Amino acid sequence: MRVVIFLLLTFILTWGSDLVIDLSVGYSTFFNLGFTPWGMLVPGFVALILRRFVYKDSQIHVSRYNAKPKWILLAFMPLTLVYLGIVALALFLPSLGRLLQGVGALVLTLWTLLVIFVGGHSDSHSMHRAGLQLGDVRRGQVYIMSIVAFFIIQSALNLAFGLGAIQGKAESIFGIPIPTNLYLPALIILFIPVAVIGIPLSGLAATFGEEYGWRGFLQDELVKIGVLPGVLFVGLIWGLWHFPVILRGVHTYPATWSGLLLGVVFFVLWGIIQSYAVLKAGSIWIAAFMHGVVNSVYGFLSSYILRPFDPMWSFGLGIFGLLSLAVIVTVILRDPVWRSNIAGPNLQSS
Repeated sequence: MRVVIFLLLTFILTWGSDLVIDLSVGYSTFFNLGFTPWGMLVPGFVALILRRFVYKDSQIHVSRYNAKPKWILLAFMPLTLVYLGIVALALFLPSLGRLLQGVGALVLTLWTLLVIFVGGHSDSHSMHRAGLQLGDVRRGQVYIMSIVAFFIIQSALNLAFGLGAIQGKAESIFGIPIPTNLYLPALIILFIPVAVIGIPLSGLAATFGEEYGWRGFLQDELVKIGVLPGVLFVGLIWGLWHFPVILRGVHTYPATWSGLLLGVVFFVLWGIIQSYAVLKAGSIWIAAFMHGVVNSVYGFLSSYILRPFDPMWSFGLGIFGLLSLAVIVTVILRDPVWRSNIAGPNLQSS
C-alpha cells in the first residue's frame, strides 16, 4: 500500500503538471525556459512528506527524529513548493523566463549550501538515522570516474565506427565565450571542474529528489520482496515515469514505440548501476551525484566533442551503448549483495 500511495502521488504531481503545461504554454516552451528540474524534485518531496509526517514507524517521523539533519529534509519540502511557484510565474510571465530561471537556480544552490553546512555540523549517527550519511566516499569516487571513463570510451567507439561527427568549435562553452585559439585547451580544462564536478553539484537538489524517491523510499520498500527483483521494479517504474518526456521529443530517445522501449531498457540497466552504488557505498548522495554526472558528461561530450548521427544506433545511450551497459551489469550482478537479505543498508526503512 505504501508503494501504491507513493507512486500515485508522484505520478499525479509530475504527469499532472506536464498536462497543465501542455494545455497552457506547451512543453517545448517550458523546456526552453529551463525548468525541467521541477519534475525531478517531486519523488523526493513525496517520499519525505510520507516519511516525515505520515508513517509513524519511519525513523525520520516528526515524533521520532529531531536531530540537526532534519533541516536538510525539511528545507527540501518548501524548496519544491517554491520552485513550483517560480515555474508557475514563468508560465504566466514568459518574458521573465531568464530572470526566473536564475532565481530557480539560486534556490536549488542555496539548498545544496544548506546540505554542506548542516552536514558539516552534524554527527555521523544523526546523519545515518536520517539516511543522509556520506557512506564509502572512496568507492563513490571510483564509481563516478568509471562513469566518466564509460562515456569517453563510448564517444571514442562512435568515432572509430563512423557513428558520429566531431563537433566544430563553438563560440562558447557552458555560456563562457572562448577565443578560437584557446578552444581545445578550454575544453580540456573545463571538463573535470565543470562537467564532472560543478554541474552535478549545482544540480544536486534535483538529482537528490529523484534518487531519494526512487533509490531511497521506493527501493527500501520493494527490496523486501528480494534485492534484485525490487531493484528491477524500481528501474522499470523509473523508465515508465520518463514516458511523457520521451514522447515530447526532448529526451535522447525518439518519440516512438522503439524509443520508449529503449528508454525502459536504459533506465532498468542504469537503475541497476545506481542501486548497486547505493547498496555498496551506502549513500544516497553518491547515487545523486552519479545521476548528475551521467547527465552532465553525456551532454558535454555530445554537445562539444562528438554527436552521434543516430541516437538509437550508436554507442553511449543508443543500442550499442546499451549492449555495452548490459555487459557491465552482467558483471555487477555477480556480486553477493544481490543475494543478501538486507532491505537497504544505507537508508532507514519506513
